[in-house]
Amino acid sequence: MATASGVRGPKQTGGYYVPLGNLVAASSIKTYVAGSGAGGSFQAGTFSQADWATTGGPSGLLPLISSVGAGLLKDMGKTVISSNRTFRKVQLVVQGGTGVSSSASTAGPFYTGYIELATGPSYVAGASPAPVGFLPGLL
Repeated sequence: MATASGVRGPKQTGGYYVPLGNLVAASSIKTYVAGSGAGGSFQAGTFSQADWATTGGPSGLLPLISSVGAGLLKDMGKTVISSNRTFRKVQLVVQGGTGVSSSASTAGPFYTGYIELATGPSYVAGASPAPVGFLPGLL
């Protein structure tokens, strides 16, 4: 596809993020609560640590996100940009390539959340990018 600034390549879709550090200790997996209201009374959305990704979370899952290369986070294709910080929606993947199902999860039927990505030439004050590496999916 040609654009006014030149030629751009194919859009990257899918892929996986691999932990390169302890995502639990770094509080890297967040839950997003959308803002509410209208007009001048609109409240911005907020991020907080995902309940399932804390030290009090499901013990069988924490080893998948607490050491280098132990597990995978599937890229879910949704991006939230807040104050020049970029967050990407991910889902925990377990052996066999499927998400973990749990109706008791506060993340919904599957363990999902958002990770912050390092973007731009410098970090925004207060940014805490997740220690992850990206494995591209099919183009």
